[in-house]
Amino acid sequence: MHKAFLYSVYLFCMLLVFTACGQTKEMRPIDKLYSNIQPLQYKSMNRYFIEANQSGCFYELYVNGRMVFKLFKQVGLMGHTTCINDAILKSGMQEVTVKLYPLGQTEVERFDTFTKNARIEVKIEKYDTQVEDSDEKVVTFKIPEASTRNKNDIKIEGLPYYEHTFTFYAEVPYEVTGWSESQDLTKMDQKQLEKEVVAFHNNLSDVIYNQDEAKWVDLVKNRELEFLKSEAYNDVNEESIKDRIRSFKQIFDSSFKRKVPLDKYKMIFGGKGRIVALKSIINKGYGAFSHGYEKTYDDGNKSKIRNYSYIYLHKPKGSNKLEIIR
Repeated sequence: MHKAFLYSVYLFCMLLVFTACGQTKEMRPIDKLYSNIQPLQYKSMNRYFIEANQSGCFYELYVNGRMVFKLFKQVGLMGHTTCINDAILKSGMQEVTVKLYPLGQTEVERFDTFTKNARIEVKIEKYDTQVEDSDEKVVTFKIPEASTRNKNDIKIEGLPYYEHTFTFYAEVPYEVTGWSESQDLTKMDQKQLEKEVVAFHNNLSDVIYNQDEAKWVDLVKNRELEFLKSEAYNDVNEESIKDRIRSFKQIFDSSFKRKVPLDKYKMIFGGKGRIVALKSIINKGYGAFSHGYEKTYDDGNKSKIRNYSYIYLHKPKGSNKLEIIR
């Protein structure tokens, strides 16, 4: 009888062990979003970059109506390079808009118009990730300072603002829907659209504040999957994507959270009127949407920050509901 009891206990314990081994820890929503994605392999994998060097002015750069970079810091001569594949939906002609602004109030004096020293050079370059030393300049737009200007060059000194649009041809190995089939939001009642856009941002603020990771993933899913396909070619092992995932997780692992009202804003459109965002009219170059969270740095230090974001919304074909697209 005693042996039978011990044998029963042994069987019960073994059952618990096998049950525990058969159970796996449930994957968190952010990890699930990026799981089971196979890298895309093409004979040619072009990545396009926009590079700008400027002095004596601030600027914003838009590709197909979507802001890809801005500079509103008084740092003298400044250059940068940014990948823009996420703004390219498919091969074909792409549109680039350069918006220039005077320096405004500096430590010395105020500049409400461009001086003769204001200059900028914007270049589109590409390289094939499958081919070594394949860097190629695609197109260059340039506004030289007065001392090096030829008679046919653009002159901006004395102007309070300047904008220029040019195009270039891109050849990419993918095609994403993006906003290409979305509704033209400029044809909507603008007051009604504004109400819907503001309500969407307020709801997103609640989702982040309540740390509802699953709901947030549901809102950004289409954006992230298109980003992976267009800019990272589905390679979730790329360091930049790992950093992107880590930064998202920090928002939902933060011990500090703060809900921040929208800045005073204006609606801006892109993608031929098919995408809309709220641009801050208080903080130049920033979106009107922001939230507070605790950021952890590589050295382990933490700080409470206010994170600004441009949220580009669209209404997909056949839908009357705003969704995040970029």
